[in-house]
Amino acid sequence: SFEGTIVWESQDLQGLVSRNLHKVTVNDGGGVLRVVTAGEGALPHEFMEGVEGVAGGFIYTIQEGDALLQNLHSRPRRLIDHISNLHEEDALLKEESSVYDDIVFVDVVDTYRNVPAKLLNFYRWTVETTSFDLLLKTDDDCYIDLEAVFNRIAHKNLDGPNFWWGKLNWAVDRTGKWQELEYPSPAYPAFACGSGYVISRDIVHWLASNSGRLKTYQGEDVSMGIWMAAIGPRRYQDSLWLCEKTCETGMLSSPQYSPQELTELWKLKELCGDPCQCEAR
Repeated sequence: SFEGTIVWESQDLQGLVSRNLHKVTVNDGGGVLRVVTAGEGALPHEFMEGVEGVAGGFIYTIQEGDALLQNLHSRPRRLIDHISNLHEEDALLKEESSVYDDIVFVDVVDTYRNVPAKLLNFYRWTVETTSFDLLLKTDDDCYIDLEAVFNRIAHKNLDGPNFWWGKLNWAVDRTGKWQELEYPSPAYPAFACGSGYVISRDIVHWLASNSGRLKTYQGEDVSMGIWMAAIGPRRYQDSLWLCEKTCETGMLSSPQYSPQELTELWKLKELCGDPCQCEAR
């Protein structure tokens, strides 16, 4: 399946009618496309009641009909294989958890859109089962220098209540995998990029206690910023939490590495104290 956007263009600006439309004809091509139209009540993203759509038309042609039919006919078998793979993956995860005690299982289907809900469930688990002063959130594809994090906390006195430490401020994505269509403003409240941030215990408690009421948006980091706008935490901006895949001496975090790349970073770190490079001697 796929999701796309159809754009109408015209060299003749007079011919591209976009206002004062009185009749809209929609043909979904026999079910190939799913068409969503604005109606009364809860409207789709960024629609206003009473505003009609752009007039236009297009033809969707299947170039490889035989391949599509074969794909449809093989779907039951692929579904069985997929379910089998999921069971196998669940077993491997439970085995790792039993050996290393490093995984928390929460009752959420793991999709991009559900990651904020997964995060809230995790915060509830931490409140119910652990004791801590500060909580560091990161992703499993990130390099995290915990020694540098602890040293910076001590040297900068980065603690206390209602505290949020990370690299903040990003624009709203309107396209791509992380596009956000349910938040209407051109900019989000300040939020930290997901490679790593630290929050105080009272913030985690607030998130956990309100987890059933907080609306989730596209992306856990974006959702976190919107949630935090309600309580106004003390924000500490720090550029050493890197938001893109790059390597800088003294960095606290850096994202989007493969397991092999993380291993190489830590080999350099252990060898000469710098994950980026070792100077020639």
